[in-house]
Amino acid sequence: MWLVLALCALAACRGPDAAAPAPSTQGSKVSQTLDIERHFSGPELALARAAAAGDAAEVRRLVREEHADPNAVSPGGLPLVAWPVLQGNVDGVAALLDNGADPDREVPAAGHAIVWAAKAPDPRLLQAFLDHGGKVDGSNADGEPLTMVAALAGEWDNVKLLVERGADVNATAHGMPGDTLLGHYSAGRFDKALWLLEHGADPGYTIEAAPVAERIGAQPVVENIYWWPVQAGRYPQLAQAQQRCQALLAARGFPAPAEPSHLARLRASQGSDGGQSGPPRDIDTEIRDREAELGRSLDDG
Repeated sequence: MWLVLALCALAACRGPDAAAPAPSTQGSKVSQTLDIERHFSGPELALARAAAAGDAAEVRRLVREEHADPNAVSPGGLPLVAWPVLQGNVDGVAALLDNGADPDREVPAAGHAIVWAAKAPDPRLLQAFLDHGGKVDGSNADGEPLTMVAALAGEWDNVKLLVERGADVNATAHGMPGDTLLGHYSAGRFDKALWLLEHGADPGYTIEAAPVAERIGAQPVVENIYWWPVQAGRYPQLAQAQQRCQALLAARGFPAPAEPSHLARLRASQGSDGGQSGPPRDIDTEIRDREAELGRSLDDG
């Protein structure tokens, strides 16, 4: 998906005669969907090929002797440093960055070159950008922080890497107060929501204006964590993560609210109560209590 989005962005900013070809197969080879010769020529084309092959010595030679520009951006908006990212070549990315490529190079179609790395399936690509000075709090052309770029691309490892390297875990997208990582993952992905809560995510966003008066004052993340239906029988680990999220919220002064109507409808549409008839029980506490009770019964015997 991340590759399709990147190619669509390129096609949108190119003229109709020079548009990058749309993906025609489901294969993993980017060369099947993007013709690098239509983006670069001369020393920059040779540099792109060397980087895609992970040939650090040739990358260095081309930059130093042939004066190939590692910061070149094609007329269609493809930064040269993105080519080895799309090819998944960590060594090639590092070689370009070692030889002057700017990890935060502004690119009209994407915002900054590092955006390609944030979408990449291999977190080592993003790590190379960060190790060479890439800014963790960058954003794409739509105003989405890199953390959200990675989240929307389904690259959770990249989300964690960015947060661990100092990205604002509560950064908002599009200037919308509730459009955060926790808002994104609180809709059922409680293993990730738990990690975010443990790393400083704020669940307290409150709706201040809404078409429906009853929603004013609601806290969507809190509602999701307490009431989003989870089929505990099928997803026990997810249900336990939800319970731990609830425990964290309760400890921070966010008690369970009334179940909102939209989540009640969601629960009903699934044909069950999602494995819970109310806020889930604290399984860890129950296990400790039952173990203690068992110990007492053994002592009495």
